[in-house]
Amino acid sequence: MVKKVTAIKARQNLGQVMNEVLLTGDEYIVERAGRPMVAIISIDKYEILKKDGESAARALDKIWKKMKKERPEVIENTIQEAVRSVRRI
Repeated sequence: MVKKVTAIKARQNLGQVMNEVLLTGDEYIVERAGRPMVAIISIDKYEILKKDGESAARALDKIWKKMKKERPEVIENTIQEAVRSVRRI
């Protein structure tokens, strides 16, 4: 469950927040002046997100390397085709 908490309440109750994140898997959005500033998540979720982000970056890097050889209009057409195919689903 995602819970929202003010920065002041998060600071005052940091131990409790950390326990809830660890034991129940809850996530916290810490707000300042009503604006979300940071998220508090478990280290397990953080490591998964980090790994997924690194994997996505490697995949994107491979795509960019392959596309460097293509003319801009070919790249544009490929992107448009991909967008059209996703929108049909």
